[in-house]
Amino acid sequence: MWARPSWFGRVRSPWIIAAALAFVLVAAACVPAPPPPPPPPPTVPPGSKVYLTFDDGPSEYTPQILSVLQAKSVPATFFVVGQNAAQHPSTVQQAHAAGNGIGNHSWDHTDLTTLPPDLVRTQLQSTSDQIATLTGAPPAVWRPPFGAFNNTVTQIASSLGLSMRLWDVDTADHSTPGVNAIVDNVVNSARPDAIILLHDGSPGDDEDRSQTVAAVPIIIDTLRSLGYSFGSLVTTAGASSAPTGPTGPSVPIGRE
Repeated sequence: MWARPSWFGRVRSPWIIAAALAFVLVAAACVPAPPPPPPPPPTVPPGSKVYLTFDDGPSEYTPQILSVLQAKSVPATFFVVGQNAAQHPSTVQQAHAAGNGIGNHSWDHTDLTTLPPDLVRTQLQSTSDQIATLTGAPPAVWRPPFGAFNNTVTQIASSLGLSMRLWDVDTADHSTPGVNAIVDNVVNSARPDAIILLHDGSPGDDEDRSQTVAAVPIIIDTLRSLGYSFGSLVTTAGASSAPTGPTGPSVPIGRE
């Protein structure tokens, strides 16, 4: 029968066990601690709302944006260029039927402050007529191209039943800065009652708005995670509409 060597018992001595435990403890101490959990996202006061608005459409990109809005149950306001509305009539009707606000953004996106009064009226009236033909009601809100207005322009707009809505957050999406930049511009500048400027088209109906399309669902999900809900600047009920929500700044705020 095999006999255990004399050192066998010594291997199992308390000294060896203590050394092994010490090694384990030292090794465990060398393992870096896990990073702390990320801080919770900032929250906003209950009931905080923001307003997504889209300018210079409609265009081929507008139906894609409408699909996102519908899937996420988010209303928006579309400030349409009259000549583009005439080129994409069914898209205007689709936006209106889905409960989105439709606003007047002039006929061809001319700086209205450079025009004589009669041409200012023509720019706005023609666009309102086009919107009324497509939706069954004239628009109640308008946005001046480039954010440019003066007393003459606002008086003419008011005489046509139009209430001006500017914006608080410029995403700069018209310059195609990248999807991440568009999202960051919104998230970093959002505040309760902010009107957010995006672009679903272009005055000549010839510019790429795919970055905006890609950014919109991320913007919606991110703002919701921060506690925001979404509103329209127009309340649509059947064939009638009325302005609602904030107006934005009351002074010129730069070119869009």
